[in-house]
Amino acid sequence: MSKGGVPKEEPIDEIEEEEMKPRRAKRARRERLRLPTGIEKLDKFLQGGIPQGSWLFIAGEPGTGKTVLCLHIAHACLRDGMDVIYVTTEQPFRDLLEQARQFDLDLASFNKDTLHVVDIFNLYEHAWDVRKNGRMKVADPLNPDHLAMYLRELCQKEGLENPLIVIDSLSAFWVDKPAMARRITYRLKLRLARLRPTVIGTLQYAVTTGSSFGFGAEHIADGIIMLWMDDVQRASEIRRHGIIKKMRLTDHYRKVFDYDIVEGKGFVIR
Repeated sequence: MSKGGVPKEEPIDEIEEEEMKPRRAKRARRERLRLPTGIEKLDKFLQGGIPQGSWLFIAGEPGTGKTVLCLHIAHACLRDGMDVIYVTTEQPFRDLLEQARQFDLDLASFNKDTLHVVDIFNLYEHAWDVRKNGRMKVADPLNPDHLAMYLRELCQKEGLENPLIVIDSLSAFWVDKPAMARRITYRLKLRLARLRPTVIGTLQYAVTTGSSFGFGAEHIADGIIMLWMDDVQRASEIRRHGIIKKMRLTDHYRKVFDYDIVEGKGFVIR
């Protein structure tokens, strides 16, 4: 603990930076200015979608539908012909596909060359391999440097260009060091820069404080969509709300919107 009660930052494992020579793309890519969200009203709120190359954080407490919104965006981008990497730290990939199917978002129908689901078990296996080979000192699947290495190698192997990368949940990478959230996020952003990705990350909000879990991570984002619920004990029902707090290069909608999570439909803005 440093002076003033601020937790002292611990060093993150260093990994050797490798020169990644990107392979030729599998197919010609058309230039996109904005990525679709799969939700008509949200696209309208964002002047057509998410600016390509942005880092968008979806923040909210449990039960607000962060993952459901991520699934909509991933599905819409796959339909638009994009490469999508979905990193899930909270459930096996089969459970993720089943959850998507519940909302009529059939991710399993897309070619494995286009959709790449990375779950915690993939990260564990890769972490042990790189430690065994001496490329990392500690086999920690939730080390941000390890995640960056994994994603860079995946993109090189599969010839992925300008992918959509969903990280659900980004908060998992600083769960034991929330005071370092800003530094970890910035470091990850730098290490993924060569891939020229568009990144969607989910952030957990503490129910007790109403603030994000992880100091300063939101400052790294180009866009933030905040989701929350009314106090269920007072409202006697679930009422969900959202607001676009910021989005670069976008004259976005600035008012609170109401939405529901509906079986067979997913994230529905009223």
